[in-house]
Amino acid sequence: MSETFPVDSMKLNIICFDVPFPADYGGAMEEFYKLKALHALGVKIYLHCFIYGDRSPQLELEKYCEEVYYYTRKRRLKDLFSNLPFIVQSRKQTALLNNLCDNDYPILFDATHTAGFLDHPDLKHRKKIVRLHNIEWIYYNTLLSSSYTLRDKFFYFFEYKKLKKFDNCLQHADILLCLSQYDFEYYKEKFPDKIVELIYVFHENTELKVQPGKGDYILYHGNLSVLDNYTAVIDLLSNHLKGYQKRIVLAGKNPGSLLVDFIKDKPNIELIANPTQQALTELIRNAQICFAIAANPSGIKLKLINSLYSGRFIFGNNSAISGSGLEEAVINIDQQPEVITDIVNEYMLKEFTDADLQGRKELLAEKYNNTKNAESLTRLIFSH
Repeated sequence: MSETFPVDSMKLNIICFDVPFPADYGGAMEEFYKLKALHALGVKIYLHCFIYGDRSPQLELEKYCEEVYYYTRKRRLKDLFSNLPFIVQSRKQTALLNNLCDNDYPILFDATHTAGFLDHPDLKHRKKIVRLHNIEWIYYNTLLSSSYTLRDKFFYFFEYKKLKKFDNCLQHADILLCLSQYDFEYYKEKFPDKIVELIYVFHENTELKVQPGKGDYILYHGNLSVLDNYTAVIDLLSNHLKGYQKRIVLAGKNPGSLLVDFIKDKPNIELIANPTQQALTELIRNAQICFAIAANPSGIKLKLINSLYSGRFIFGNNSAISGSGLEEAVINIDQQPEVITDIVNEYMLKEFTDADLQGRKELLAEKYNNTKNAESLTRLIFSH
């Protein structure tokens, strides 16, 4: 680091919106690999995280933290009627506030979900940093527009309205950290007097694993239980790849029944449910084309980053690419949608060369190096 700080002074509370290990989806990856990178620089981490769903206490986290505090997320019916967004209210617990008040270290609120105490008077004189994973109200508005059931529509509508109002609470932070250019520009305009910085997403990749040469199939990978993802896949197969007869592989976590039903009569499409991380990496490496597409433009899509670190030719859309700084490395299907099948056929015949590999390596090293980005984060927290 060009600037160093006494090790004893680099102590930091981090509040994660769930338990960040295993790092098996986008938000957890950002949280976990940030922890690792900060720990490697000597930051003493006091981690606060929430247990719910299938997330549980993890010994792995103790390797990188001085203390790990767990809280059970209380998802109560009455919290749906709170003035705060449900994702915030359900994590606003007195035990968390008490533990934060037991020390005087800076507090990193990791995602809007964790910012329930951002404006609390007991934390008024603390240094407070918010890591913004998304512009959450825009994300929830997107979920609203793509939801099917009346129950989902009601939930997403009220959550969207509350999150839009809660966005103003971010004025109580000392520093706002965005992970995409799109989010950075939005918050820089919204809070012109605030320190707003762009630090790209933390991720699992430490080296480029792309294999020069050719593959013989198209791959889409992502969390296939998420509405955004499986509707994006169905749209892709129904439009851009409609009538495509060569091999297509879909791989991801817990595919929804809608997707399973959609592809059951399509013999050229293979669905691989819940692949291991090693198996998924090999699927990406051996594919000729990886599709990294998204339904909304906020945040950074880790499937895009993972594809670029391990895959040959990457096709994406505006929502996946926007704000990533990686536009030059991705073929954008939204720019020439009427000829995508022709472009796909063209790239299925191309060799991925050593020159392609070198260009990819230089681009990723500039913007998506965990160590470099952790150094920037450490300077922001401990020098202001």
